[in-house]
Amino acid sequence: MKKIVLFLLLIVVISYDCSSQSLTKSQLRGEDSWVLSVGVNAIGSLGTRNPVKDLGDFQFKRPFALAIQHRWSRIFSIEQDFTMNRFTENTIIDGNPVPEDYNYYSTNTYLKYYISDDLFRTATWFDVFVGGGLGVFTIDEFNTSANAVIGGTFWVNQDIGIRLQGVGKFAFNHKDNLFDNNHLQYMIQGVFRF
Repeated sequence: MKKIVLFLLLIVVISYDCSSQSLTKSQLRGEDSWVLSVGVNAIGSLGTRNPVKDLGDFQFKRPFALAIQHRWSRIFSIEQDFTMNRFTENTIIDGNPVPEDYNYYSTNTYLKYYISDDLFRTATWFDVFVGGGLGVFTIDEFNTSANAVIGGTFWVNQDIGIRLQGVGKFAFNHKDNLFDNNHLQYMIQGVFRF
């Protein structure tokens, strides 16, 4: 009986040690972690399909961006964000001059797929992701969008990083709205894992 108890105790200790080692490795890649991101955004709604054309004409007035993300596996996460910005009078949105100042508010839900391990097998300091999701936004009217996202996070240490992210927002009712239509949004954020 003592031998069986000792044998079971040995198995429990070995199992605990193996699971704690795998947990540490998974934490390095961000598995089962929450991430808070705070930063700025720039909005481009220039009526062009070129995502980098006329970057100087992007809006950068009150450019606040906030996001919370849960990464539940090595390759998948879900994120909810909130952004705000401002279009000032006489700026251009899709070729139309803005008659007055308009506030921009947006909230989006993304499913992100991390492709870092496929590209850089040993790099734990850099995460690359692509994804998609749905969002709502308003400039002068309310609209919904399907979103495509691509970006990367440079980890300064295990818990702090810098994220660069680009989002293409494809409005569902873009033909019915003068200003609330397809646009691009770029973000740079400080990232804090907890």
